[in-house]
Amino acid sequence: MAEATVSFAVERLGDLLIQEASFLYGVTNKVAEIQAELRWMKCFLKDADAKQDEDEMICNWIAEIREAAYDAEDVIQAFAFRVALRRRRGLQNILKRYAFIFSELMAVHMVGTEIDAIKNKLSSLTASLQRYDINKIREGSSSSRNSRQQLIRRPTYSHLDDKDTIGVGESTKILVERLVEPDKRCSVVCIYGMGGLGKTTLARKVYHHVRVRRHFDHFAWSPISQYLDIRAVVQGILIKLISPSGEQRREIDNMSDDEVLERLYKIQEEKKCLVVLDDVWRRQDWESLRPAFPIGKEGSRIVVTTRCQAASIVDPNMAFFHQPKFLTGEESWELLQRKALPTRNDDDPSIDNVEELGKEMVRYCGGLPLAIVVLGGLLATKHTFYEWERVQRNIKSYLRRGKDNYEQQGSGVSDVLALSYQDLPYYLKSCFLYLANFPEDYEIPTRPLVQMWVAEGIISEAREETLEDVAEGYLDELIGRCMVQAGRVSSNGRVKTCRLHDLMQDLCSSKAKEENFLEIINLQEVETFSSSRVTTLVPNKVRRRAIYLDQSIHMEIVNRNEGANSNANLNVENGMHLRSLLIFYPPTKNSVHWMMRKLDLKNFKLLRVLSLEGLSLEEKLPRAIGNLIHLKYLSLKYAKLLCFPSSIRNLSCIQTLDLRFVSVHRVTCSKVRDVIGRMKWLRHLCLPQYLNMDDSKVQWDSLSNLETLKNFNATQWAVKDLAHLAKLRKLKINNVKSFKELGVILKPSCPISNILHSLVLDDVSSKIEETDLRQLSICQHLYKLFLGGEINSLPGHHHFPPNLIKLTLWESHLKQDPIPILEKLLNLTTLHLKIDCYFGEEMVFSAHGFPRLKYLHVSYIDYLRRLRVDKGAMPNLKSLTIVRCKSLEMVPEGLRYITTLQALEIKYMHKEFMERLQVINGKEGEDFYKVQHVASISLIVENSQRGFK
Repeated sequence: MAEATVSFAVERLGDLLIQEASFLYGVTNKVAEIQAELRWMKCFLKDADAKQDEDEMICNWIAEIREAAYDAEDVIQAFAFRVALRRRRGLQNILKRYAFIFSELMAVHMVGTEIDAIKNKLSSLTASLQRYDINKIREGSSSSRNSRQQLIRRPTYSHLDDKDTIGVGESTKILVERLVEPDKRCSVVCIYGMGGLGKTTLARKVYHHVRVRRHFDHFAWSPISQYLDIRAVVQGILIKLISPSGEQRREIDNMSDDEVLERLYKIQEEKKCLVVLDDVWRRQDWESLRPAFPIGKEGSRIVVTTRCQAASIVDPNMAFFHQPKFLTGEESWELLQRKALPTRNDDDPSIDNVEELGKEMVRYCGGLPLAIVVLGGLLATKHTFYEWERVQRNIKSYLRRGKDNYEQQGSGVSDVLALSYQDLPYYLKSCFLYLANFPEDYEIPTRPLVQMWVAEGIISEAREETLEDVAEGYLDELIGRCMVQAGRVSSNGRVKTCRLHDLMQDLCSSKAKEENFLEIINLQEVETFSSSRVTTLVPNKVRRRAIYLDQSIHMEIVNRNEGANSNANLNVENGMHLRSLLIFYPPTKNSVHWMMRKLDLKNFKLLRVLSLEGLSLEEKLPRAIGNLIHLKYLSLKYAKLLCFPSSIRNLSCIQTLDLRFVSVHRVTCSKVRDVIGRMKWLRHLCLPQYLNMDDSKVQWDSLSNLETLKNFNATQWAVKDLAHLAKLRKLKINNVKSFKELGVILKPSCPISNILHSLVLDDVSSKIEETDLRQLSICQHLYKLFLGGEINSLPGHHHFPPNLIKLTLWESHLKQDPIPILEKLLNLTTLHLKIDCYFGEEMVFSAHGFPRLKYLHVSYIDYLRRLRVDKGAMPNLKSLTIVRCKSLEMVPEGLRYITTLQALEIKYMHKEFMERLQVINGKEGEDFYKVQHVASISLIVENSQRGFK
């Protein structure tokens, strides 16, 4: 991780030397010297990182280098920005000019002194490194890394067929069918998932299955080292397949690499062979081995297990992919019993005493088989309720160690998961550790996440892509490595939310703490909220901080603290080095008012990321927020306040500004032109839903970098003012008087029409005509469209944007069925028809219509009585949601023909509709046969829910 920190520092200092050259006059040489020193150190950090767990001196040395790199970046960037700020203020008279020159000379002297101190520190570290002997680190790191890998990644063997396996029956059946069926297009079966998910166990089950043993002639199981030796792997597989005599073995030893590859290839062509490649890490490893296998031919098969998403390892056109599922609660408890209580009798009363504790512990394992097996092995040595209770109290540390003593190393769950972290390239390590900011089980919205990454500067510059696109690529790579789980996915395939498995979250948090990457202040673990208690939680030079506020902190305690100590706060003196501050708290408790009164923002001058989402603030933000001149990300989404101060205009570096706060009154903001117009680096701007402007003249064309604009109020500003925003990709406009106002941006000469990806038109006052909607056809890249307002009639399907993926119609008041037109939109995957979008009684989905539609949502259409779905309609539909359509009689007959349908959600429908779908006391409703093939059915009535699978 130190390599990542120093690499980013080297890149950042180089950027500053180029971008801020005029502001670094006088210290340029000193900056270049530090950059050179750090670049030299970077060469050895990868080797040193591998040994820091074994050598305390190396560990301390790495920590000091990391802090020096941070300090160098902080000092130089702060100096450059201060100089730039003074120059922008201008010089009004000769006295001020002399004062300015003097202050700049003083600033150069001061920053030069600071840089010299950092440089001397780096030189001292270099000297100590040389005294320690660089070659010793380099020579030792390789053997250290390999021995640790061998300790943790014990070789897997095909004959170790674990009898105590749970929950793999269905997966085994699927994979066996794939292996024995004569399909030459599927020569490779790829089992993928996060470490500890049971991929190897499943592969063994398949490998030993009786049908597989009868089908194939020869078998070979090959564990793949993280440091691949191609010759050893290929030769080992060949020997296992042919069982050579001594003379044949010597012949193979004397073959060239190409001859061994060719021999292995021919054996698999001539015989039906099954080869298992267990734990392949990289695509290049597979590509190196691929010439040894007859891909695309009938007969032999290859099984690959990998921690990465299969498509990132093996070509999807040649393989079948399968991801084992996490165990359910019942399966987890059954597996724990087999491991922890192997000799128990069903009548043994002792099981009742520990069952509650056991079930609570397996919940923490999150359905991960490895964690449950490790826990079971530990509990198998515990024979009393007290011992089980002690393990339950310290479940995290026990799972991390894996054994009940501190001498055993390398057998804990964290050690296995840590292999994935160690394999990350340096640019992904910081991204992964940043996820430790978020609480456990938190559904992380990816859009703000990547914006935070960019604001922090942990995303490398890209020449052609935007920084956010590069960041999303990094997130996709973490998901591809199965270290991060994808949550909700948008209509265009972009991951909207992500999360960490509980045990991966534990790994992430522990690594972040080891690297001093961030600090978590969890006030839920603090019984009394006092300044002295909190001070002990906060170390010096913390760069990132996340605060979890506790709902149980009552106002009485807060008032008592206030009375006892008017300066009780969160030790803000230690915030001077902070780069990010994220506060998590439900916006329903009064105690948060006190919290924000005591958070003195003026001390956080290096802050780049500030998230106060959902907090309840007193009246308005403190004016001191304007002092955060380095701030690039500020989110007040769902926060409660009356207004924001005009000092926000000083945030000239801001890239993301989310002002969608909540107020009981319409928010009034004066001098908006001065506030927003100065933010030339602004990329993403979200305005409050309801905003009164005393001065509505905003120079929108000065925001040349703006990519996202939400809640643009068409009654306050003119839409034509947006015409010159050449980078705008997402636009939400409220209170549109007439669709014709959009004509100025919906024409070929306007740059917006060529790059717009998402357009939301909310509350269009006048009726939208068919000719108005035809203008949208020029938006070639528009994939998301929301139309909120009355529509006279829809144009033909060829007048819609050609690449439209998601469409929402809201209060459209259409008199003709929209389906015959919309079902011809060939790329549409998501359709929402909401709140009186149609005044007719029947919608007809015809055969072959909506060829790519996956998600259909129909809600609050009062006059709709019938949905008719012809056979062959919506052949790829995955999810159907129907909400409060009070006249709808029943679900359509044609649903039984849609075999792809996985989820059906029915909400707030009338009693008769619900009863036709319910199964009560084993008796199926009249319409249940139409949906009995659907995996998940959810029936929700007012204040209750009935769901079944």
